[in-house]
Amino acid sequence: MMEYKVYNCEADFLSAPYNEMKSYHWESDPPYRPAVFCKLGVVGDTLTSFLKCYESSPRAVYTKRDDPMYLDSCLELFVAPVEGRAEYVNVESNSNGAFLCEFGDGKYNRRLSADLTPLSPQVTSFRGADEKGAFWGVKVELSKEFICSLYDCSNFEYGSIRANFYKCGDDCEKPHYIAFAPVNTLPPGFHNPECFVEFKRSL
Repeated sequence: MMEYKVYNCEADFLSAPYNEMKSYHWESDPPYRPAVFCKLGVVGDTLTSFLKCYESSPRAVYTKRDDPMYLDSCLELFVAPVEGRAEYVNVESNSNGAFLCEFGDGKYNRRLSADLTPLSPQVTSFRGADEKGAFWGVKVELSKEFICSLYDCSNFEYGSIRANFYKCGDDCEKPHYIAFAPVNTLPPGFHNPECFVEFKRSL
């Protein structure tokens, strides 16, 4: 079990530490293991995640919403923010800031969020470099209004949140599949909500 915090402003969340993704799946030989990090919090009323990967030249072919981002070098948030509901949201983003967003209760029962609500996740890409090297990343924001629209609820309070974070790249020169929490179920794949981590709201 993990904890998340509610922040009054984004600056406070920016200073919060990252968690490293270190669960590697379906690897090639030799494996490709870029350093990847993630964090989750609520800023005001907005569920917010930062994902960051140390890659200097990520594959980024796709530019339009709901293109198959998982074929590019891709950072992914899968999250079930409403307690007692099986459905989860997946937001899959490349370094262009383009994203795929779906909603449903499993791999085979998913619909594009754009077909369900006029509201949208906000995805912002960023790049930089530090002592570890060059990195790219995305900020993913799911407003409370967007969540309520998808789940058809008039309002809710953030409580226990289930989530997992991923880094993949099906069509990259070195395909790779990295997760925050291990995906150890069959059939293999990231659409296994039983492997999500529970995040409790910090008091």
